[in-house]
This record gives sequence, C-alpha cells and structure tokens, in this order.
Amino acid sequence: MALTNKAGWLYFLGETDFKTGESFGYVKIGKTDHDRPVAARMNDHQTGNPRDIIEVVPSIRTHFIDDLETYMHHRFATKRVHGEWFHLDQAELDEVVEEAIRVNELLNTVQPEASELIDLKDVESNGKLVEPTPQNKSDYENFIKFEKERVLCKLNQDICTVKLRALTLDNGGIEDISTHSTVNRNPTFDKDSFTKAHPEIIAKYTVTETKLSRGYKITAKPTAVNAFATTNEQCKAAKAKLPEVKSVKESMVNRSASVETLHKEWLELHEAESKARIEAEIYSLKLQHSCGVNEGIEGICAWKRIMKESTRLDATALKNAESNLYESFLVPQSSINRFKVTDYRAY
Repeated sequence: MALTNKAGWLYFLGETDFKTGESFGYVKIGKTDHDRPVAARMNDHQTGNPRDIIEVVPSIRTHFIDDLETYMHHRFATKRVHGEWFHLDQAELDEVVEEAIRVNELLNTVQPEASELIDLKDVESNGKLVEPTPQNKSDYENFIKFEKERVLCKLNQDICTVKLRALTLDNGGIEDISTHSTVNRNPTFDKDSFTKAHPEIIAKYTVTETKLSRGYKITAKPTAVNAFATTNEQCKAAKAKLPEVKSVKESMVNRSASVETLHKEWLELHEAESKARIEAEIYSLKLQHSCGVNEGIEGICAWKRIMKESTRLDATALKNAESNLYESFLVPQSSINRFKVTDYRAY
C-alpha cells in the first residue's frame, strides 16, 4: 500500500452527436501521464469515433495521477458502466468533479513528503528508533481508524462475493455480474529435485547479490483476523460450505432483481473501501516520511533499509543454457477455478 508520486492530468470526456449536438450522459474518466496534453488523448479517442469527443469539465492537474484515477474508478463504481466510462446526470457529474478536486487537494498536501521519500528509500536506515511526536501519534491514530474501516469494508465485500459464488454453482458466472472460469496454470520448476540431481549446475547459475533490503511496517495494523475475528470466521465458514466444482460450464445464471441488489451492495462496499483506503495511504505516507533516515518510530512503525547479501538462482539463464534438462524438471500444476465479481454495472 503506497502512493505513487507521478504527475498527470485527470480528464472528463463526453460525446455529442455531430449532426444533432445530442449528448448521451456517458463520461470517460481517464488520465494522461506527466505533461502530455489532454487534447492529444482526445485525438486518440476521436479516431474512428462517429461522435464528437469533448471535455465536459476542465481537467485536473495532479501529482498523483495513477492514484487519483484509480480512486475515481473505484469510488464511483455504481455509476461505472464499462472500462473508464460512467453514466452520470449533471448532479452526479458535479458530485464526481467535486470529489476529484477534494481528494486531489488532499493528496497534494503530502506531495513534498512523497517527493522526498523517493530519495529516502535508497538511503540505509541508521538503526535508531525515535520517540513519536504528537503529530506522529495523531497520524497513527488516523491511519488505524481508516485502515480498520477499509478492512471491514473488504471483509463484508468478501462475504458478498461468497453469496454470489454460492448462487453460481458450476456455471460460468452470473449475467453481467460475475465470471467463473477454469484457469490452466503453467508448470513450475522443481528446484529442490534439480539441486539434488545436479548440484554443480545449480552452483554455476547461482548469483550472489548485495542490495538494499527494504521493509516498512506499521505497528498493530488492523487485519480481518485481529480486528474482526467473529466476522472473519463467519466468512471462512461460508467459503468452506461452497460446493467443490471440478469443471465450469459455459452456461450463465440469469440475472435477477435480488442478485442485482447483492451486486449493488458489493459495489457500494467497493466504493466505501476506496474512500477509507486513500485516507489510510495518506497517513501511512506521512508516518513513513517521519522516519527519515531512522529505522522507525517507537511503538508506531518501522522502516528498515539494510544492505544485505543474498543468493538467487538465475532461472532464466539456466533455462536458456540447459533447456532440455530444465524442462525435464517441470512439474504440471492442476487447474484452478477463478470467480470474479464485475466491478462496474452495465445494466
């Protein structure tokens, strides 16, 4: 969980009919990176489009374009119809733009710290823990509060997912709401067996490296297990009751009003989780920056950056040099079933 300090433009594009001037209520919320003009992106979208691409509201300049765009897509999931396209009336568009401005201003308050962290992450920590300041304590309390909210939203979202999965049985999903598929996994390399059989070859392709090892951890970070044990156990019990599916059919379950309601609940939890997440990430960044070159803040967080020597197998070099031998130690993996809830609503 980390914010990425990268500049760009968040844009809001719409379409109008060239002949009639009619608009259609669909808004594309997307981005351009760094200093690429939004007009250039509009030209990309205009190619091959029989409607006129327009900016429905002015674009927003941000220092956190990836985070802001992702946030907007998740925050308004119930209005998202496909990809980056949302169906919004004027009042809803006003709400979306207001929220984008609010969150962008919030993100920009930590831009100096985010910029300094780019250099700090490559500096070895000095092994010292410092006493927390009142501001550190306040930031920590806020992080715990918002992270706890985020975890609960995600846990309840998982419960919704289990309910949808139970309705799917062995079908290929629920129409417009979920997909259920069998995924074939690539074989894996049996390193242990290869090492026993060919230790001299393993030694030849074992690389020793010295590099900076980084680890940032916030003390007593809330999880589903430690913060919501009862609800988490209920979720685990519901998952355990799901029937085993050996193969997935191509047929789909018809969408019903009750299933739509459950999907809407899932999407609303997705929206709420995104709101709590962005807040938690901001306070996490503040605490990480406060560590500076120190190893952490007593009772709050640790940010160790230590030069370590480690060894690893250069599997790519081994595979290229000893392809036939390498392939003889590949172990087949069984396929798995994957269930995914659609994070937008196209109905």
